[in-house]
Amino acid sequence: MRPRANAGIAAVFAAICATATAACQNPSAQEAVHAAAALPDLALPPPDVKSVLSDTLLVTWYGNPHTARMGVLGRYKGAELASKLRKQAAAYAKLTTKSVVPAYHLVAVIAQPFGAKDNMWRRREARETIQSLLEEARENHFKLILDIQPGRSTVKAEMQHLRPFLEQPDVYLALDPEFAMREGETPGKKIGRMRAQDVNDALDFLEEIIRARQLPPKVLIVHQFTMQMLADKQNVRDSALVDVVLDVDGFGDRPLKRAIYGAVNRQHTLEFAAIKLFYKEDTNLFGEKDVMALKPEPAVIIYQ
Repeated sequence: MRPRANAGIAAVFAAICATATAACQNPSAQEAVHAAAALPDLALPPPDVKSVLSDTLLVTWYGNPHTARMGVLGRYKGAELASKLRKQAAAYAKLTTKSVVPAYHLVAVIAQPFGAKDNMWRRREARETIQSLLEEARENHFKLILDIQPGRSTVKAEMQHLRPFLEQPDVYLALDPEFAMREGETPGKKIGRMRAQDVNDALDFLEEIIRARQLPPKVLIVHQFTMQMLADKQNVRDSALVDVVLDVDGFGDRPLKRAIYGAVNRQHTLEFAAIKLFYKEDTNLFGEKDVMALKPEPAVIIYQ
């Protein structure tokens, strides 16, 4: 970590199942756009050590465009989606000295209740879908975050699959331990967990890309709402090129969310804090002032 001057599971699972549409499972179509995802190299200077989040507040809309049940990202499309996200992000402008930047937060690897042909218990989003959302994000000067729910696959394997997109300067990464399963475990039946080594593997991967392609620093978000989801996060290593964010996940009323936010951060903080808010599932949704009053102050705010 760089020195700084300023220094519900059933509902979620049902939404995940709903994304398994036939249109998203066409391997030939996915491969056809593989090359398109690897956009031309941008002439960027070598990365310095200035972080993204030291002077940026990310406000993201989470989900998958194939279903409204998985999050707000699937409830709107096109110009309406961009306009509504921009409006939500703008609500924070007067509450921070940072630049407020919107982002689409796409669940790009979706845990599944069945093993499928490869027995990995996850579905990889079609490359056409990811590419289309990246293009929409760029048209609106947003960022794109790709979220991995690995099922019984590995973080390494899923990052490698997403490499053509993660090699782009405006695409960030998120990991969801809730849906990281061991042998014999089924997504949605049990809350999963990751180890610090999974996060460190992601840091290694992103740093290698940044150095090889001379990209600016990136953001890595890790979700957590129980103590066991990332029990050894004190072993997450430092990075000079990647901002590591701990997102306190889970829905509920305000007292419960404040309690979980405090407990997860007391267990061990990471470099930056984040919180996820649920438009439909949260009771008495936090207002923007309430969010910015949390300690530690969030650097990323995720709306589902």
